[in-house]
Amino acid sequence: MKIRFLILSLIAGFAFLQVAKAQYLPFRTYSIEVGLSESVAQALIQDQRGYIWVGTGYGLNRFDGVSFKQYYEDDGLASNDVHALFQDSEGTIWVGTEFGISILRGDTLVTPSSVSQLNEYPVISITEDQEGNFWFGTESNGAWILEKNGNLVSVNETMGISMQWVQTIYSASDGTIWIGSRAGLARINDDQVRYHSTENGLPDNRIRHITGDDFGRIWIGTFSGLVKYENGNLSIYDRSDGLLDEKIQTITVEDRNRIWLGTESGVSLFDGRNFQNYTRTEGVPGTIVQSSLLDHEGNMWFGTLGGGMCIYVGDYFQSFNIENGLTNNVITGFAEGPNGDVWIATYGGGLLRHDGESFQPYDESDGLVDNIVFSFLLDSQNRFWIGTRGGISIYEDGQFNTVSPDRFPFGLVRKIYEDVEKDEYWIATYESGVIQLQEEGYIQHHTGNGFLNNTVMDIKRDEQGNYWFATYGGVAMYDGEQFEYLTMAEGLPSNGVIHIHIDHNGDKWFSTFNGVAKYDGESIERLSQSEQIDLITYFTIQDLENQYWVGTNRGLYRLNPDELLEAENTLERLQSFRVYNKNQGLIANELNAGASYVASDGTIWLGTVEGLSHFYPSEIREINAPPGIEFEEVMVSGRMINPKGQHDFDNDENFVQISYSGLSYEAPDQIFYEYRMRGLDQGWQITTERTIRYPSLSPGEYEFQLRAYNADGFVSAKRARFSFDIAYPYYLQWWFFVLIILVIVGLILFSIRYFRIKKQVDIERMRVQIASDLHDDVGSSLTELALQTDFLQAVTSGDDVKKTLKQLGKHSRKIVSSLDDIVWSIDSRNDTAGDLTDRMQDYVNQVFVNGEVSVFYDFENLRMHEKLPVDVKENIYLIFKEAINNIVKHSNASRIDIRFSFSGKSYTLEIHDNGTKIKNDRKTGQGLRNMKMRADRIGSDVEIVSNGGFTIRATGSIK
Repeated sequence: MKIRFLILSLIAGFAFLQVAKAQYLPFRTYSIEVGLSESVAQALIQDQRGYIWVGTGYGLNRFDGVSFKQYYEDDGLASNDVHALFQDSEGTIWVGTEFGISILRGDTLVTPSSVSQLNEYPVISITEDQEGNFWFGTESNGAWILEKNGNLVSVNETMGISMQWVQTIYSASDGTIWIGSRAGLARINDDQVRYHSTENGLPDNRIRHITGDDFGRIWIGTFSGLVKYENGNLSIYDRSDGLLDEKIQTITVEDRNRIWLGTESGVSLFDGRNFQNYTRTEGVPGTIVQSSLLDHEGNMWFGTLGGGMCIYVGDYFQSFNIENGLTNNVITGFAEGPNGDVWIATYGGGLLRHDGESFQPYDESDGLVDNIVFSFLLDSQNRFWIGTRGGISIYEDGQFNTVSPDRFPFGLVRKIYEDVEKDEYWIATYESGVIQLQEEGYIQHHTGNGFLNNTVMDIKRDEQGNYWFATYGGVAMYDGEQFEYLTMAEGLPSNGVIHIHIDHNGDKWFSTFNGVAKYDGESIERLSQSEQIDLITYFTIQDLENQYWVGTNRGLYRLNPDELLEAENTLERLQSFRVYNKNQGLIANELNAGASYVASDGTIWLGTVEGLSHFYPSEIREINAPPGIEFEEVMVSGRMINPKGQHDFDNDENFVQISYSGLSYEAPDQIFYEYRMRGLDQGWQITTERTIRYPSLSPGEYEFQLRAYNADGFVSAKRARFSFDIAYPYYLQWWFFVLIILVIVGLILFSIRYFRIKKQVDIERMRVQIASDLHDDVGSSLTELALQTDFLQAVTSGDDVKKTLKQLGKHSRKIVSSLDDIVWSIDSRNDTAGDLTDRMQDYVNQVFVNGEVSVFYDFENLRMHEKLPVDVKENIYLIFKEAINNIVKHSNASRIDIRFSFSGKSYTLEIHDNGTKIKNDRKTGQGLRNMKMRADRIGSDVEIVSNGGFTIRATGSIK
């Protein structure tokens, strides 16, 4: 029984030591849980835009740092089983699958006819040589070349190579083609083939991967170790040299002395002499590593069998928890011993001492007063003072001694400070204020005697000898005589102060529950924090290079205080700090109060709520590679749009949603974006979101511009752009305005014409009414008067009376005749040119009743139905009538020619007689004057010509 117990104890102890040596490294895993189509990552590349492409056993995946986009056979993939990926010099991605080759241009997959001959075979290797020819390695069908002229030829047939299972092909910078197969290695140069096998130096004929570097070396992965080919010589490395596993699946060269190897047992890093090995214990997600990639930022990627893929961002952190050495995951403090050992305080697991290899635990069973430990102090006598929940333990000469409760009757000790000069200790407690512990006793400073707050988290002493206390009521300063206080009233961001740091300039940094504040002795200046309003800062420290580090509940911040304080805008503020969190290997994003320590070797120990991380600031590299920026999806009113080119949308297509990706992988959660919509936004806007929405854009011309910044503030080399126009609605189009103007003008003209016509109609109605009234009333009365005079003449006997009655009847008939002319001219039913000529003819017939004078009419150029203005019609008729009367009275003419023409715009009245003499020797008189007067009324010209008779010509135009 004792032997069995001893064996089990040895096994347990050995297991503990193995675990204690293990550490979590910053391997960040992506698998099916986050969108990878399958957990078998067989091939990896990064394209020119920055996307990571993953070939799996079930589909091709494109990764942007946050999400995956999958491609399958339904999308044009030759087979869902992807073995090889390669991007050529023109940006086309070649995909080797279980059944031939597909190529990807943009987002379109096709199988080119030039390589259809390989559709029956698994293509497991693809490369491009210096001349632009493509080489393909197949399973069971040898190697093939796709020449630039489009011919596909078999390497086996043309060069006599008898390799059927070609695992890898590499095109070196000197033009040499290296072909690795299960039957050895072939080297082709100037069409000359040279072979390497176990017979001439290879450790194994089974070649899995070949690659080269910029230093003229060729690295060959075999199933029996690593081979380096340099200057014609082969060097072999295997387990005896420290290699994790001799079955090498993939090789990637990071630098001259950093060669990464993926094996069937994990990852090995070769520095030229030694191997550093990483397995599941260190965070590699799968045992068999099938593919690897060095991205543009210097991150290493590994594709595994069953564990998806992972990224290794750098040697930033080594992390530990209860699974690999800690006794409790909540770490509360650190200290460094005289021999360089690091002491670790835990919340419930006692103490741990780390000697660089393993952890040695100490707890209550070893004499510690309490397993909940908060702080350490290495005093001037090289004794460790240990502050715990239950009091103080002193570790000296390998033993723990408890400070007597009679001397120190307090618990929850958060911090201890030694005043060597006065041989006293200042002790911060969580509930009892500050205790000034002296040889002869103690002095307690608490709220009962005027102290600021009973919860004291930290104690610091400046060069002037002043003590500074971080409390939950603000900051207290003791100058040896009295206390002074700084609170929110003086500018602190919060009264809950957790930690105080005095920097190399003597400035005080206060870490609070609401950010960090700097105090220069005169004023408090708050540092603008990140976008999270709930940022709790647990400590501020400086490393040996005086860089500032702030521990928060969101990770570890590195900041440049001067840049941050002088930042004038959000962009400058974001570029002034950098966050390191779980994505970079920190074991947890939430750190602990006071749980930080800058060791003598320059490394930083960090305590979190989930374990501890050993941080190496010197290993941090700046990500100066510009991030890629790509549109992922552009939706316009629910319709997918290709963002390339110029687009025109209707006015109701004004809901624009744009999704995009900044392609940076070391810290994808810290990418931020600047965007603007030209035509809408006045300046650049900043966001960390990956989708922007414009719900209701007005009509106009727009261009959405976007650029990305990585975690170190480097901007993308290009801007992503999306240009489009939103049409104005028809009621805002120029033609619509023209149409409206025309309609308005038309309505105005219509109204004017309408009212004019209406007025004209009313006038014509009035004219008809007046004409009827004159004819019926006045004309009838005058006619009746004339008839009465005739009757009276018949019955009257007096000559004088008869003469008078005769004159009265004559004048009455003359008035009736004149009235008839007036009635005719007033009546709107007589306004046409035809009515005028009819009236003329009627009057001629009345005048020349005896037939002595022949009258001839010429009305050929007359628009009979054209209307004449009333005044024109009336005065032309009266001129005509006056001319006829003159002929009757004063001419001996036997022929009269009457011509009247009217074109609608102009008119001509011409009356010619053949009279040779004047009856009463009067060539002119009242009648001629009347004609001229009437012509002047209508703007007409009248000519009177005596040439073989008289001609009267009146011409004019209608205005």
